[in-house]
Amino acid sequence: MMPTLQVENRTPSYRLHRPSGQAVVTLNGRDFYLGKYGTAASRQTYDRLVAEWLVGGRAVPGRKGAGSRLTLSELIAS
Repeated sequence: MMPTLQVENRTPSYRLHRPSGQAVVTLNGRDFYLGKYGTAASRQTYDRLVAEWLVGGRAVPGRKGAGSRLTLSELIAS
């Protein structure tokens, strides 16, 4: 019997988006760009987003539901 990969328990990785030089993390299939790769600011943004994602039950931060749309005020706040 082959072992199963427990993807749901893994923390999303902090990665380099080579074309832009930015750090990126993928949460629920959506990419979040964090700023210049390797900077303290991008690491802090990564930590905040992943923490919000975990606290929110592994749901994308700032989204109320699968069909909800981002409001202008939510966009400006983010």
